[in-house]
Amino acid sequence: MLVVLALDALDHEHVRQFDVPALELNQSRPIDTFSYMKDQPYTLEVWPTVATGLGPEEHGLTGDGTSEWSNPAVNFLSKFTSKLGGNTRDKLGNIAESITGAEYSIPETDAGHVFQGNGRVVHNWPGVHNSAELKRVWDTANPDEGEQTVEGFEREIFGIGAEQFGWTREMLNHDLSLGGCHVHTLDMCGHIYRHDKERYRHTYRRVNDWVADLRDSLSEEDELLILSDHGIHTAWDSSSVEPGRHSERAMAATTMDTDLFDDVRDARSWIEAAVEDGEFSREQMDVPTEQLEELGYI
Repeated sequence: MLVVLALDALDHEHVRQFDVPALELNQSRPIDTFSYMKDQPYTLEVWPTVATGLGPEEHGLTGDGTSEWSNPAVNFLSKFTSKLGGNTRDKLGNIAESITGAEYSIPETDAGHVFQGNGRVVHNWPGVHNSAELKRVWDTANPDEGEQTVEGFEREIFGIGAEQFGWTREMLNHDLSLGGCHVHTLDMCGHIYRHDKERYRHTYRRVNDWVADLRDSLSEEDELLILSDHGIHTAWDSSSVEPGRHSERAMAATTMDTDLFDDVRDARSWIEAAVEDGEFSREQMDVPTEQLEELGYI
């Protein structure tokens, strides 16, 4: 099985600074990323490109449309707020929800992607699968009641990350050829700790330990690929860019001997070449429908 870990905002400069060798695996390298509708690489544009091999103009997800509302009028008006800051959009969204009862979701592409097919699974991949998980991470910086504390933020953000790595380790126990999971821990902590080198170092070491544990769980037949969509500019790094903005310092690393790709747009073809699909069981499950309906489960 090839495990693909999408470590959002994994930055090759910070990997070198923070002494986190598990994040470099057997080989690693910087890779090129891109900006499309925004002036910096953007999660909801790049990760669908990694999975589909298509640019934003083809997979249809761009920074100009990051949410879909159940109310058509609210959905139309939301298109005009894409240039506003996140806090402003969040406040406007809360007003729209309270007045209209509308709910928003993060859109997903209709394009085919690398995780489709028997023996292939994916979890929490922005623009492709269970994109609501991304909103759950964003909400760690926007608590429903009161101001967020460092302790409360870390409890939530590390708890979510641990769940995602737990799902990934569990997939190793199943007959699969490919599994992908997106983890937003480094990105969110990078924005929050853009001026706090020690707390961000702690975040990297936490993720490093998760990756090391996952690698230790691999069998001889398993391989691991980690990659990012961008990095994060911080107050202490080599650039003069405003801390907290996305950098173009994306990277990839793998346990395989195969030469790595040099651009996020080439990731799908590399993954396809690395995956060896076989025959997988399709035994149908015996569902006690009447019992489950009686209990209200379905």
